[in-house]
Amino acid sequence: MFWLGGAIELIGGWRTARRLLTIAGALWLLAVITGVLPYNLHPNDSHAYWAVDPSNPYGGAQLGSVDAFLYSPAIAQLLAPFTLLPFAVFRIGYGIVSLGSLVAAGAAYTIVVPGVIEDLVRGNIHVLLAAVMIVGFRYPGTWSFVLLTKVTPGIGLLWFAIRREWRALAQVTVVTVAVVVVSVLIGGIGLWEDWIRLLASNAGTSRTYEYLFFAFPPFGVRLPFALGVIAWGAATGRRWTVPIAAFLALPVIWPSGFALLAAVPPLWIADRRRGCAPPGADEASAPQ
Repeated sequence: MFWLGGAIELIGGWRTARRLLTIAGALWLLAVITGVLPYNLHPNDSHAYWAVDPSNPYGGAQLGSVDAFLYSPAIAQLLAPFTLLPFAVFRIGYGIVSLGSLVAAGAAYTIVVPGVIEDLVRGNIHVLLAAVMIVGFRYPGTWSFVLLTKVTPGIGLLWFAIRREWRALAQVTVVTVAVVVVSVLIGGIGLWEDWIRLLASNAGTSRTYEYLFFAFPPFGVRLPFALGVIAWGAATGRRWTVPIAAFLALPVIWPSGFALLAAVPPLWIADRRRGCAPPGADEASAPQ
């Protein structure tokens, strides 16, 4: 990535580069949503979130089926009040939340990362996951969102384990357990049993890990590479390796999933500024 640093210095530094990228990305997004650029995408994912029945979120759901909801009962319960909105309002509001998460994480310029625009249009959660991984070094509890949705990108938590940052792992555990307990009190343990069975059944189908087999190998092949990336990154203090490992550990890799890599640039910039820290160093500061 050394060439990137040189190119950015040529155009006036990090601040100028971020502003230019943000403007370019905003114009790109505007062109897509207004139809100026042909982008044959439909908000299938946001529609599935809007259509979920919190009392029975997994009725017949399978990967690839219409309006399939594959996340934990806690997420379905969180969405419940918003499913009362008209879908057009829900879709726009969800898009604002996703894009706003990048802005809040100080990474609005990553809108130009491949997959981000598609994720925003489809209404998936990869942009939100990227934002979580940016701020997750300062607020580890936010990683519970990863564990309660896509699950396997939670491999990024090995960063804290390898670096013996037990307090961070404790925060993730406490937040996740608290969410699960509240969810069980609201909807009962049966929904969680249904979710676990759903994950197990989808793990056994070819579409789960071979959706784009022509471009990416299945999960079992990608997993060792994800483990290697996170182990190397944690040992050398390279925080930008965490979203790369999480990307490799996605249950399914498809174009929208590349939005998860939006977390790489801000973390790489932050690492470059602070220098790579060995295990045991302070990780409290988040990228700005």
